[in-house]
Amino acid sequence: MAGGKETPRQKMIGMMYLVLTALLALQVSNAVLEKFAIIYETLEELSQTATSKNQKILSALIEEKGKSPDPKIVKALENSRQVRDLTKTTIESIEKLKATMKSLSGTTEIDEKLINDHSSKVATMMMSQPEGKAFEKLLNDYVTKLRELSGLDAKALPNLAKPPKEIEVFAKDEDHANKDFLTFTFENTPVIAALASVTQMQTEVLDYETKALERLKEIAGAGDVKFDRMVPMIRSKESIVAAGATYEADLFISASSTSFQPEMFMNGSKLQLFEENGIKMGKIKFTASGGAYNKDGFATKSFKAEIKLPEQTLERTVEYLVAQPTIKVTTGNAPTLYLNCGNNVTIEVPALGTSYNPSFSSSAAEIRKGDKPGKVTIIPSARKIAVNVSNGGTPIGVQNFDVKLIPEPRFVAYIGNTPVDLRQGIKPNQVRSLRIVIEPDENFKEEVPKDARYSIKDMEVIMGAGPVAKAQMRATNSSPDLGAWSNSAKSGDRIVFSIREAVRKTYTDKEEKVAIKSSNSVVVIPVN
Repeated sequence: MAGGKETPRQKMIGMMYLVLTALLALQVSNAVLEKFAIIYETLEELSQTATSKNQKILSALIEEKGKSPDPKIVKALENSRQVRDLTKTTIESIEKLKATMKSLSGTTEIDEKLINDHSSKVATMMMSQPEGKAFEKLLNDYVTKLRELSGLDAKALPNLAKPPKEIEVFAKDEDHANKDFLTFTFENTPVIAALASVTQMQTEVLDYETKALERLKEIAGAGDVKFDRMVPMIRSKESIVAAGATYEADLFISASSTSFQPEMFMNGSKLQLFEENGIKMGKIKFTASGGAYNKDGFATKSFKAEIKLPEQTLERTVEYLVAQPTIKVTTGNAPTLYLNCGNNVTIEVPALGTSYNPSFSSSAAEIRKGDKPGKVTIIPSARKIAVNVSNGGTPIGVQNFDVKLIPEPRFVAYIGNTPVDLRQGIKPNQVRSLRIVIEPDENFKEEVPKDARYSIKDMEVIMGAGPVAKAQMRATNSSPDLGAWSNSAKSGDRIVFSIREAVRKTYTDKEEKVAIKSSNSVVVIPVN
């Protein structure tokens, strides 16, 4: 979070904050907080490694140039010692702060008591009490003094305690852009996560020390530090990716040289090389596959990284976590789907963000793509269906749907645009205006309007009194021509509509026969 081109550690804390805020909003489980304990322990190991490395840089510089009378070299050596002393003092202050954080949980160790502490005691301390401002000042003073000793400018050594508005990835985020450094780092943060954040900043301090010592080494004209070990390193954009998302990382050697051109491989495939700050790196990019998730929804995956040098091959197995993505479904107005109807559904996988490029399939439904990723129309052919969700060809998961039968429509008599009151009936002169309307269920019509289009194909109409029919006819639509019956219709007669065949026009404009039951297929209208 120091700004400029982000280091792996900077990207890790950015990932930590995003994951933390998202998980806090979801009321994180203790199992998730345990993952922060793992991150904390990893950062502690990185700090120890960096401290050892920086001490070796200083020792090598003193060994090579310690006896030089050159004032320029003498000054560089003295400044190097001051850089090491300054860093030691700064690290000691950070360690004291971490001990205070632990004590607020009533422990001195990273144990279950601390991990399970969801309280805001540490957050309150860092945002509202002197410890927070002291920590911020410690970081800012360290950077200021380091620039003075090394000659590096603010571009090479940006401020460590930066508010989100000065961090590119958060500058336009309305939720965070106006926060200060302490609020951004510690707001709503459990103890273990706060410890991880502070320890990450500790690794940044050591990273800055490395840059300062390397610069002073150049000023002193010392040769390359002779490392007794070369290690293949991975700089990943994210340590946790969702299944179907792109895993991206850079492979490089921790002790680089301009005297040879390395070859780099991932799982045996040669990587494209690029150079950053004089370090050759191999670009790793692939779509993460899911499966075999644990109870917390994570799957541990790995790949083999190789760097071939003139006289040796460096190998490393890199592990990363794949998070089981959550499939979010919105079914428009309907809570479930309707059989043989075009149900508009939005299927999203929020964790994939802009890399979401879905495809869908089902053995019991036709699925038509909409105008945006994830928008589909599902036409089920069974009462239960399973929709397979993939992203860029990688399976994500299966979404199950229950399917409802289409509710029966009603056959309603109308005079013009007014429904007939079957208890009061109609007058003889109104017979000519009679028609039958098929009215769909209101919810069905609202939820899938394009599937709620009905019409009559065959209907028998009889006028009579008692068992005697005075007139009858067959009609092939909902508005039979009854004009000739108006003059002969009398009070006491009945008009009987018997619907024999009706159809529903589907989402695909095909006609589907309506199952007609005797209980609702006859409409009797008295003439008064």
